[in-house]
Amino acid sequence: MTADTPGKIYILANSGARTLDFKGLETACERLAHHTAIEIIRTTSQEQASSETARLSAIPGNIVAAAGGDGTINNLLNALAPAGVLGIIPAGTANVIGRELGIPLKIGDAVKTLVTGAVQQVDTAVCDGRKYLFVAGFGFDAAVAGSVGGWRKKLLGRAAYHLAGLLSFITYRPPKLTITCDGKCYKGSYALIANMRRYGGELFFAPQARFDDGILDLVLLKRFSAGSLLRLLNFARGNGRFPADVAESVQGRHFIVEADRPTPYQLDGEVFPAAKRFEIALAKQPTLLITP
Repeated sequence: MTADTPGKIYILANSGARTLDFKGLETACERLAHHTAIEIIRTTSQEQASSETARLSAIPGNIVAAAGGDGTINNLLNALAPAGVLGIIPAGTANVIGRELGIPLKIGDAVKTLVTGAVQQVDTAVCDGRKYLFVAGFGFDAAVAGSVGGWRKKLLGRAAYHLAGLLSFITYRPPKLTITCDGKCYKGSYALIANMRRYGGELFFAPQARFDDGILDLVLLKRFSAGSLLRLLNFARGNGRFPADVAESVQGRHFIVEADRPTPYQLDGEVFPAAKRFEIALAKQPTLLITP
């Protein structure tokens, strides 16, 4: 389904995005102004971005685009009107969602895609009422992401997560997770439930995951240790087979995650308060996204 000429394209640009080239964004929009009306709205808070997204995406014919990282996209995703159309201009640290959808990382090409691209239906997962597009993580990665302060992320980029991971591992105490998937029970200490292949840029914990197949992919580490985690990481980097003796790989449509104590979790890289029980499934309606 190709995109009809929109009433207007509104680009919500995260003012705090470290790698967003605002001058380049403005130049790209000016070059395409003769094709369609484009307006850049600089947002300074998630609340402002959410309210603008809800208001603008409810108007038929409009396209609301997120200019920022995966967290910015997730925020707009959860505010999008039911029939709204979402565009993406990747400008974050990893840009997992943009890479998976084939959206150009060059800002000029990404803006052009908003005008010339197609509307694609993309499976959307829901964890306890909040939508996500590429992954939900329960345990270690959420603890790591939660420990990365804004200044570290701006200064070090992806390296901030690598450093935080090493420091967190020293004192980290993993939860005991029980996960029910379509009637079967699995136990472990660290879980990812993926809707897309990538994780953190170029890691592929669930390389078989697809955003248009109507299923989700669970990757569960049975025992949390340096050895088992390194073996899973080695697989995610494309080296060797899946370590089935220390991890589970399961596909399903509905998951219940139960932890023995309050456990932090992350959705598309955004960390949320710890909880002991989570329900994950696909949304009844896919999200409409502009893709090349």
